[in-house]
Amino acid sequence: MLPTTATLYSSNYERMSGNCTRLLATQLISTLTPPITNTSYILDNACGPGIVSEQIKLLHPDARILATDIAPGMIDEVKHVITKNGWSNMSTAILDIRDLRILEDGKFSHVIMNLGMPVPGDPTSGPKIVQEMFRVLKIGGVAVISTWADRVWLSAFRNAALAIRPNEIPDSFMTLAPELLRASWIVQQLEEGGFGTNVEVRSCVTYTTAASLEELTGNMMLAKEMFFSRFTDEEIERAEPILREELAKLRTFERFEGGVRIGMKAWTGVGTKKGDEEEVSA
Repeated sequence: MLPTTATLYSSNYERMSGNCTRLLATQLISTLTPPITNTSYILDNACGPGIVSEQIKLLHPDARILATDIAPGMIDEVKHVITKNGWSNMSTAILDIRDLRILEDGKFSHVIMNLGMPVPGDPTSGPKIVQEMFRVLKIGGVAVISTWADRVWLSAFRNAALAIRPNEIPDSFMTLAPELLRASWIVQQLEEGGFGTNVEVRSCVTYTTAASLEELTGNMMLAKEMFFSRFTDEEIERAEPILREELAKLRTFERFEGGVRIGMKAWTGVGTKKGDEEEVSA
């Protein structure tokens, strides 16, 4: 998200996402090699409201964390969580993931960025972001990046918008080019960002969930400005029941005991800074 947009939605982030980013963050942290310990120093890069940091602190309360984001509203959310939970060894900074120049080289054992790439409006930002992550990692450190492999719910918003305004191209703020959804794309960013061949990619499954379809629709409508920016209030009101029907039609929509959910896939890219990245085998 851009800074102003991220700040606008910071307080509703988890409701809008239906915990899908938290489920993904849990997977990122649980599969790290080397694992996080209480002596690790972690950069939570593009931290949003601090979901990755929360998961780390649950497992390793003494781990040292720097949480950074370009949106002041997100940093305010993280500061609130730090105070609420009484966390020590944690600080924050407002930083652009493309430019971490105030951070020293070789400082962190782990750099984690959950769904922060590419920067909206800057499709070539990937290598710049990874270069900075690589630079601030110490030798033996690991960078973990997650990106979407699909976001099937976008089609529900598109169809709802077209049902109200059939002759107008729907908002596409959240749309990603097809190549950005491929595993090969995240590999390329890590390779070009400095990690060379010390890269691997894994697939992950996550879900956006709610207690009911009505609640799920209401949560997603918190982001209505992203999809219905030119609509009148009356048109947005008409769009909500249509969106509800479209969400129920999605191929990954399912009901389960206790609620409903929409399945989504993501990629996890892992780069290890071994110090041999410049070596070339004959």
